[in-house]
Amino acid sequence: MKDLITHAWSAWCPRLTPTGASQGRGSRIAEAMLGVGVLWSIAGVMLTPTMKFYFQMIALLVYLPSLWLCIARRQELGHLLRSHKEIWLLLALFAWAVLSLLWSTGGKPLGQLKSASLFMLFVFGWVLWARADERRLRLAMLSLALVVGLYSLAALVFEPVFGAGRLSGFGGFLDNPNAAAYSIAFVAVMCVPLLPRRGWRQLPWVILLAASLVYVALCGSRGALLALMVTAIFSLSLVPGRIAKLLPLLLLVGGAALVIAEPGLMARGDAERFELLRNAWPQIQQHFWLGVGLGADYSVTSGTSVYENGAHNFPVHTAIQYGVPALLAFLVLWGMIGYHAWRCRARALGLSVMLLWVFSSVALQFDVFSLWERTRAMWLMPWVVILLGLSLERWPQVRPAVMEPS
Repeated sequence: MKDLITHAWSAWCPRLTPTGASQGRGSRIAEAMLGVGVLWSIAGVMLTPTMKFYFQMIALLVYLPSLWLCIARRQELGHLLRSHKEIWLLLALFAWAVLSLLWSTGGKPLGQLKSASLFMLFVFGWVLWARADERRLRLAMLSLALVVGLYSLAALVFEPVFGAGRLSGFGGFLDNPNAAAYSIAFVAVMCVPLLPRRGWRQLPWVILLAASLVYVALCGSRGALLALMVTAIFSLSLVPGRIAKLLPLLLLVGGAALVIAEPGLMARGDAERFELLRNAWPQIQQHFWLGVGLGADYSVTSGTSVYENGAHNFPVHTAIQYGVPALLAFLVLWGMIGYHAWRCRARALGLSVMLLWVFSSVALQFDVFSLWERTRAMWLMPWVVILLGLSLERWPQVRPAVMEPS
């Protein structure tokens, strides 16, 4: 047991940097804290009792150690900037969002600048930690299957009802059925390719993820269900292992059965989505080149309803907020991440990013997602895909692997 703990500790905060240089005590502590922060950035969406607590933990476990590692590993950060065109597109989008504060009418520009800058620090720290050891990252992501599985089982037992027979989350970020369904489904998709590949060792994990899918179905989010169905079709041909294929098969069968057994799911209509898109077009035309700016408010009407700062469609929201050129830049970045994930699909992590990219590409069309605005449950969809996509390659010269990818 002592040897196991020592091995795990050495893997979580190794003595050498990825380039083989000796690592001081401060950097090892920062790397260990950031590893917990990486887990918290995703698991905390489900576990946090309040949003304030989530952000306090992010500041302690992500922002501070990220700043330390960015300074201590300037060489690695420089290599990341030189070797990845995706990073430059990301920096261009960040610069444009900051520049848009000049014409934004949202107020508190310094607060918006601080939030966006801290988020870029988050990105750099996350990627520096994730690229250092792929198997460590894979095991960290797989541990999230335990989190969503137990969360879903608790929700199925205690049944936090939102209304109209739909389940919800236990509060915090997951205080409505859509946020709960998208977040749980996203992590479930991420974990499927990372499951153990040795026969029946997969079974407990499959049971946990199956409970997650049942919970998502009972949340009644049609956008999340459609994204899952599309992803399931892709995963049948891509995910190895007969037991692992049980999840997408059960999902497709269960989805068809749910539509038949629950006609009210389709009876809700299109939830004014098409009318929202039509009414958002004049806003896009009015702010075609520059957008309304970071933090600026806008509204879109649909019938008698008024939707503030969201058109329930990520591309439309991005076009209104930052302009069509910024949207095109993001689509290029998104396409590059997807192409890179496709090229790496033979590896478990690459396949995970590929399926997440498919899931998120569908999900982004149906609900309130944003690029640089304050973090919430929906941030998982665009950002974790980008972060994991940037983490697929390791450094040219890596430290002697404590946890070498199999």
